[in-house]
Amino acid sequence: MIGSKIKKNSLKKNEHRQAKVLSSAFIVLFFALFSLACACGNFSLNSFTTTLSKFLCSKAEASEQTFNGKWIKVVKHEFKLYVYNNDKVIKSYNVAVGRNLGQKQRAGDNRTPEGNFTVQQIQRSDYWSHDFRDGKGVIEKAYGPWFIRLKTGWKGIGIHGTHAPSSIGKNDTEGCIRLRNEELVELKNNHIKIDMPVVIVK
Repeated sequence: MIGSKIKKNSLKKNEHRQAKVLSSAFIVLFFALFSLACACGNFSLNSFTTTLSKFLCSKAEASEQTFNGKWIKVVKHEFKLYVYNNDKVIKSYNVAVGRNLGQKQRAGDNRTPEGNFTVQQIQRSDYWSHDFRDGKGVIEKAYGPWFIRLKTGWKGIGIHGTHAPSSIGKNDTEGCIRLRNEELVELKNNHIKIDMPVVIVK
């Protein structure tokens, strides 16, 4: 038992050391490219600092974040919803996300918000209808059997089912995360709890 703990601690230290070395390598490479660009006369200090800021932010966003117990991570560009238990993926689902790319800026922009959120409410939605303004009029049971409302600061963002399973794997929603109905039921019954962390990334 003690030997196992020592081994785990040693592995964690090695992982941290490797991450530091990798980050340092990225920065060295970045400054080398900057020097080359300056020599060619194609780079200004202002553009460099702006680019560096974006670069460092993107590295921070890409770093792995974990929670104790079960939590959800949605990776928009992969069209995937992952269920984690601590730092281990225990289930994954294909999803559809907002039809427009990028971070949500305003209500009605058809973007899925990115950030750290929580499950606010679980609502039965098999009697809900909605007009997606796509020329098809009001759709009955548009959200599938359940609507898992997320606390995002935006109105009406959640994880729900669909009347159009062919949309899964696409940028097709008004900002929500959409699953096939049978998979939504499985997710809701086996994993979802109020206040559960939900992380949405690019």
